[in-house]
Amino acid sequence: MNLLRRVRQRLQEKLSLASKIRLRRLFAGVVRPFRQREKYLLTAPEIRPWDENDLLLVKDTVAGKRPLAKQEGGIQTSIIIPVFNKVDFTFQCLRSLFQEIDMTTTEVIVVNNASTDETSQVLGHFGDLIQVVDNAENQGFVDACNQGAAVASGEFLLFLNNDTIVQAGWLGSLLNAVENDSSVGAVGSMFIYPDGRIQEAGGIVWKTGEAYHYGWGELPSDRKYNFTREVDYCSAASLLVRKGLFDKLGGFDRRYAPAYYEDVDLCFGIRSMGHKVIFQPLSRVIHYEGVTAGRDTAANTKTYQFINLKKFAEKWSEALDKQFENDPALAPEAANRKPGPQIIVFDERVPTPDRDAGSARIVNILKLLARIGKPVFVPMKPLPESEQFLWKEGIETANVVDYVRLIKNRDFRVAILSRPEVARALMRSIRRADRKIKIVFDMVDAHFIRLGREHKITGNQELAIEARHSKDLELKLVGASDQVWCASTADKKAVSTAVAEERIVVIPTIHALQDRGNPPKDRDGLLFIGHLSHRPNSDAIHYFMREIYPLVSKSLPSVTFFIVGSNASPEIEAYDSATVRVMGYVPDIKPLLRSARVFVAPLRFGAGVNGKIGEALSYGLPVVTTSIGAEGVGLTAGENAMIADDPEEFANSVLRVYRDMDLWHRLSESGYQHIENHFTPQIVGQKIEEGLKRLGVLGTVA
Repeated sequence: MNLLRRVRQRLQEKLSLASKIRLRRLFAGVVRPFRQREKYLLTAPEIRPWDENDLLLVKDTVAGKRPLAKQEGGIQTSIIIPVFNKVDFTFQCLRSLFQEIDMTTTEVIVVNNASTDETSQVLGHFGDLIQVVDNAENQGFVDACNQGAAVASGEFLLFLNNDTIVQAGWLGSLLNAVENDSSVGAVGSMFIYPDGRIQEAGGIVWKTGEAYHYGWGELPSDRKYNFTREVDYCSAASLLVRKGLFDKLGGFDRRYAPAYYEDVDLCFGIRSMGHKVIFQPLSRVIHYEGVTAGRDTAANTKTYQFINLKKFAEKWSEALDKQFENDPALAPEAANRKPGPQIIVFDERVPTPDRDAGSARIVNILKLLARIGKPVFVPMKPLPESEQFLWKEGIETANVVDYVRLIKNRDFRVAILSRPEVARALMRSIRRADRKIKIVFDMVDAHFIRLGREHKITGNQELAIEARHSKDLELKLVGASDQVWCASTADKKAVSTAVAEERIVVIPTIHALQDRGNPPKDRDGLLFIGHLSHRPNSDAIHYFMREIYPLVSKSLPSVTFFIVGSNASPEIEAYDSATVRVMGYVPDIKPLLRSARVFVAPLRFGAGVNGKIGEALSYGLPVVTTSIGAEGVGLTAGENAMIADDPEEFANSVLRVYRDMDLWHRLSESGYQHIENHFTPQIVGQKIEEGLKRLGVLGTVA
């Protein structure tokens, strides 16, 4: 493997993207066996008998968390744990629980179903840390959960088996899912066996009513089990439910007593009321399945799995008609209940939306696609640890090595190929894998226009040659695709000779309207934001510092120019001074956009849309730019921005906006309105839907 790694590193710099993809597919048969040998990621602690020392450790852990009084506003979450014997498991469960929960907003209710071991003794040691409901006889899981819910005071009920060990972030991630979306009625966890294999990553219910544990036996690290999604049901071994919905449904249906199918039934009931059931992979529990009920289906309450399946199928027969046929091959599609077409999206790398506008654009496109369908994102350079923010948005990701198999096995309606190198590498093989799939070539911007403009500025003949080659490639890809997405009307015009105009859709950068921040009198400084290794941006900084800033500083000697962006060259870093702040990468640029007085974008070449201009306008920050910068955003000089191509004129425009409060307010309002009219998620989402309708992916155009 070390030799393969060294060879790969040597080839990385020499091969085209197309060649790299072909090599990845060639070596897939070598890579996969090594993957299959990967060790499981979790090793659960051994369940051992508890003793007094263990209890002291738990009490010490909780001591610092014990509230003097419950937080104002009351209990948020009521955790309900039904138990019957198996005291050692109960103790381990409670120990993990108290390491995780906030006791000012959480209560723990243990329903003791007439345990005959030391359960009562152990629970008594916890004192007022828990509320105990004692039953004289074993009421079973269904009734015990309903008993706990009846005495609960939380807004949310969280049902938890005693044969579980909760992991870090277990509760917080469940709460985030319901707090961020009022349509979510229930949220469930990922269940992991003690040896690290998945027990369940969301549940599927087939047309027959049989329940299927999605992901059973697989690795928790597998991408397809790690994104938030709507599901048929989640197991009540760790299930958070809105108490109001639970009460309206009458709790767990007693027809399923003592146990089994009550959680599936509850989730179907929640969905019948118009709410969603969500699988949250960030919430994880180790589950020692079968401890309470046993594993012998003929000898104990497991028998009720078969009895209650029939009851469930009778109750929900109409809903079951709409479920998938019982076929594990359909599980990846059945595991995601979100309506809409399956869409696969390719880009060169995992996006970094806080660092460059192109990344922000593709992330926003993926979010919009997730509203109307089920997107799967495939980066050419996979980085699972960097893909997690997409999983939180409900966006599945996949490894590029598997893309052909993925396309053959999943019913994707459309493939979106972002950037020329990606489209060149993949377009033909995608066509071969699925003749029916529609292909969208997302240009992002017309690279040949940017290169040609750079050649005119620099006189570099290599750029002229590169521009010609880029134009040949891009126009060839435009002609070979079913639809073309470009970022601006200028780019659309440039490629309209290669394809019918109705096959071109303008999908610009996307900007939600923001709080505008301080009034101009409370603002100071000039601001530039952009990825500084991107040549149009680095050229803009040098141009501004050499030809414009000296003119501005003569009239405003104390004004500060803030340069924000990653990968600044030593030449740019050398500009840093008392009045020029080269800040590098700034994780949160909102305060800067709300406190700077003027945004400058002195671009001399480029194409598409300058995303940071749009972002500045979305904060109501007036912009001074060039005709190149204004082109993609569709700005009008003096109306929603100041536009100047001459250094002296640019400097004068900066000074005017900086000093003239009436002009500042007019540009701020007009620029803000321009974003609202053309670049918000709602507006661009409509453009995407219109484009997919033209392809027949979302139906027909009215």
